[in-house]
Amino acid sequence: MNLQETIKRILKEETKIKPILNNTLNMLFDGFDDIYHTWADFNCGMGVCCDQYAVGFTLPSDYYDNYLFKLVDGEHYDDDGDYPEEFIDDLPEPCYESPDVRDLRFNTIIFYEVFAEKIEDYLGPKSKWKMELLELINKKFGCEATNIIFI
Repeated sequence: MNLQETIKRILKEETKIKPILNNTLNMLFDGFDDIYHTWADFNCGMGVCCDQYAVGFTLPSDYYDNYLFKLVDGEHYDDDGDYPEEFIDDLPEPCYESPDVRDLRFNTIIFYEVFAEKIEDYLGPKSKWKMELLELINKKFGCEATNIIFI
């Protein structure tokens, strides 16, 4: 296969996966187009606390803390909620307002493995669609994440 044929094949695959991925997400996750977001929570030892480093995205039919994915500050976010004590005592100031998903600090999407496995059942390994998922989430929800990880 020469270079031109390889480029054509890659372009053909690239243009096909995006609409298929979008359709798959809508099929697997009822209400995907209507996902809402708010500050994510973490268990701070005194109950549930607002995580100023994470925005949780939840399907309309799920509980507020059953996140399909999170948009996080890749530098400061801690998945275990091991934050300094000042985050536990009082509601952090950013939490008084709605999160701005366009804030460039929120540069990483955390997509949960349990949901990624459902996508893999239809589209194969994450390596074939993970960057398209990042682009789709950015476009659909107005984010500007540069990285996606699966946990």
